[in-house]
Amino acid sequence: MGSRMAFIGLGEMGKAMTRNLHRDGNLTSPLTLWNRTQSTADAHSADLGDCKVAETVQEAVENSDIIWSCLQDQSAVEQVFDNIFAADVNITGKLFVDSSTIAPEWSNATAKRVIEAGGEFVSMPVMGEPVVAAAKKLICIPSGKPESVDRIRPYLEGVVCRAIVDLSGEEPGTSSLLKLMGNFLIMTTMETVAEVNVFADKSGIGTKNMNKLMGAMFPNPPHAIYNHRMLTGEYYEGTPIVEVYKALALTGQVLDMAKSCGASVPIYEVAREHLKLVQEHEGPKADITGIYGAVRVKSGLPYRNGAAEGSSHEN
Repeated sequence: MGSRMAFIGLGEMGKAMTRNLHRDGNLTSPLTLWNRTQSTADAHSADLGDCKVAETVQEAVENSDIIWSCLQDQSAVEQVFDNIFAADVNITGKLFVDSSTIAPEWSNATAKRVIEAGGEFVSMPVMGEPVVAAAKKLICIPSGKPESVDRIRPYLEGVVCRAIVDLSGEEPGTSSLLKLMGNFLIMTTMETVAEVNVFADKSGIGTKNMNKLMGAMFPNPPHAIYNHRMLTGEYYEGTPIVEVYKALALTGQVLDMAKSCGASVPIYEVAREHLKLVQEHEGPKADITGIYGAVRVKSGLPYRNGAAEGSSHEN
């Protein structure tokens, strides 16, 4: 593996992925890091060691063969690529891999721009929260030309992910669309876990007994992660796995997509309404698993279950 690699975007997901790339990616050159807030890149580089920090995104691209991005939202992705093209960087032969969550049509449009300029493009959104990324258990969903996907493949299984949903040969936007479907599964699972725990509490059987059943039936992520955060009070006390304002933006995208193709998604709509209640109750940076608190409120219980303070009244 002789490719020089740059990683663009150092949120919690980007930090986890670069830590694994640095440790297990068998990189032959120092990993180049770039982040809009340079102090974040400086601190992360110091933490990892043997990395380079690019002062501009153009510098990161110029000095790399593979440019892997994982940015907060579509606006950030647009800004980064606009800056690259505005700087007239020679990207001939360079591979761009984007793991951001963006609209399918924008993935296709970006791929077109990159390929017309002589580069290669792989859309590769990932499934999993930062804690999953840290454990190298993401699911990667690459799409694009097969030869382009093959260039990034050595850095996936066993390095940043546990599984690949391989869409080689499909348009880049296909993986972006599948990521939206994945979000549907996440939100409806979270809604189910929240509702069944509130149901158990209200019925008198109690969340402790429900936790035993949940652990026996669904011992692995994502059920186990969501259930733990809800019952321990981490949904309001812990560091958010995803801030609710970001979840609202993404779920809005999914609903727009569903409406545009005529799909009925009532469970998802309920989950999104509960996210709105989370934001109203706890603010935009509350955790997405606060959906449990929203269901509690709608069932006549306090938003916070008191578990984080050691005063839970649940059975």
